[in-house]
Amino acid sequence: MHTKTSPDMTYGNNSRQQLLLFLILLLPTLAFSAHYSTQNTFDSDCGKHVAYCEGERHYPDGVVYQGEFMYGKPHGKGSMTWKDGSKYKGQFVKGLREGEGEQTFPDGSSYLGNFKNGFMHGQGLFTFACGHEYHGMFIKDKMDGKGAIHFVNGDSYSGDWVGELPDGDGTYTLADGTRYLSAFRSGKRHGEGTVAFPTDDLMTTYWKKGKATKTARFEFKNGDQLIGNWNTGSLDNDLIYTLQSGLTVSGNLAKIESELLKQKINPEKLRQNIALIYYAIAMEYKINKDFKKATKIVDQAQAKLLSEDPLFQIIEKQKQDFNNDIQIF
Repeated sequence: MHTKTSPDMTYGNNSRQQLLLFLILLLPTLAFSAHYSTQNTFDSDCGKHVAYCEGERHYPDGVVYQGEFMYGKPHGKGSMTWKDGSKYKGQFVKGLREGEGEQTFPDGSSYLGNFKNGFMHGQGLFTFACGHEYHGMFIKDKMDGKGAIHFVNGDSYSGDWVGELPDGDGTYTLADGTRYLSAFRSGKRHGEGTVAFPTDDLMTTYWKKGKATKTARFEFKNGDQLIGNWNTGSLDNDLIYTLQSGLTVSGNLAKIESELLKQKINPEKLRQNIALIYYAIAMEYKINKDFKKATKIVDQAQAKLLSEDPLFQIIEKQKQDFNNDIQIF
């Protein structure tokens, strides 16, 4: 759990847990207190009766401060090193980190940005030890407000955050260019949203606590449309496919494809559209960690495509790590 710190704590540091499916990011925290024992040592006279001084102080718990003092407290520019190897360089106000500064942590993560009352607070850049980067607003050490995170696998999220989780409007972009434009609640897609595929096709749907539900509407690049309802993660039954000409065919995906091919309806565009539907279903299964179903369905999608089709290349890239968690919430 996140260990909260306050300016009254002499020192606090909590380890960052791994990113889970809904992205629980626990940031390392350090808070420095002005209320240290009087048994500190100086290499210069920077006592509490001196209005301004530059020097070095060693605290009983192993903390070392070098820089400017005001009446015995770190104030102005300075640097601080903790016993565990954590370091801070930047501004201090009355013994606390405040203003611009840079903090590094024992695990290799770092923060560059604004501080207030000893907390990461305001605009900043947090770089995780694994390489993920978050750039945006912080409130008392937590990602909160507008911000964007970039993952080492190429995925990214940009939008609203509340208490270290996406909450509000945001866009999650996969490395292949697929964009989920949605509302988020407590780190999960929740509410109506749109999926914009790199193929210039669109799907509008509704998510509840991260899972697709209710109606899905596909608007394909060639003007065709498909409407269906999600049923435990799938869209393969009771669908209505409408051609740009106005002709409609209903049934499951296999029946729709068969009926349209009998009528010699642009088979190249048809197979690409049907493949995209399968791909959208597969990605929903993958996001919800049902990798077995996701793999089976994405293979069905790819089997309908030619190697030169753009969606074929997108699927091929996804399949390279299809059994790994996708970094969506």
